[in-house]
Amino acid sequence: MISIVDLGNFNTLEKMEPMKNMIGMNANEVNLAVDVEKASFLDIFKGMVTNVIETNEQVDRDAIDLMLGNIDNLAEVQANITKANTAVEMLVTVKNEVLSAYNSIINMQI
Repeated sequence: MISIVDLGNFNTLEKMEPMKNMIGMNANEVNLAVDVEKASFLDIFKGMVTNVIETNEQVDRDAIDLMLGNIDNLAEVQANITKANTAVEMLVTVKNEVLSAYNSIINMQI
């Protein structure tokens, strides 16, 4: 059944109020695993490796639960697979860029 919508006030523009319940995007309000102000590259890289390991472990647990029939939400499984894939791709990209920078430095003539 199609309902008729009153569009009489549709053309009236009103000032929009900012959303009050949103979580702020300040780094001060977010619990970060690493203090980005004082972190070394090694700390960040270790965090990326840990993230890859954790996301892959979650995908493995999801696969087992799926085979056992303990999961009803396939969208969550797919999201976890995508997270793990993205984490691996990011780690490989950073590794490749670091190796490229290292090779550029090694090949510099002094």
